Amino acid sequence: MAIAFYPCCGVDIKEPLILLRDFVDDVIFCDIDTRLSKSWRRIVAHAESGSPSPTFLVGDVNEIVQQLPVINVLFYRRDSTGEGGSGVFVLGDSVLPPILQHFPAIGGLIITDGSNSRGSNFKRMIRSAGLIKHGWKFSMASQQPFMKACRLHVINVTGLSPPPSEL
Repeated sequence: MAIAFYPCCGVDIKEPLILLRDFVDDVIFCDIDTRLSKSWRRIVAHAESGSPSPTFLVGDVNEIVQQLPVINVLFYRRDSTGEGGSGVFVLGDSVLPPILQHFPAIGGLIITDGSNSRGSNFKRMIRSAGLIKHGWKFSMASQQPFMKACRLHVINVTGLSPPPSEL
């Protein structure tokens, strides 16, 4: 069973369930806003059949990540540091490593638009040489099914064994 994790999701539920249906069986949505629960239930009630099963967790991503099962796909988009955005740098060096700890040793995927990137992690992940960091290799997947319609990058995340020193 494959699982996706979508932190700081807001009410972006229905389309991610459709986009991820060929990749995972379950999607764990997370947001700190307690007022979203009612909206989430309403959106899921109208979700397409055949979509992954959703789970909703309310809380800070830095605390929720400790409760996660194995994560095969990190999905993250449409976030910002401005009003209405989370201000959480999911692809940054403080949030990403705890999420990666839940990836299987063989790796997984990140599907993202690169929003709320801190430093140059995202830009380096999508360059031709990719990025080696935190014991993982990040590189663009050969297939990019969401680029044209959604501007989402599919990034392969491959575990390195043994982990190299930080480069």
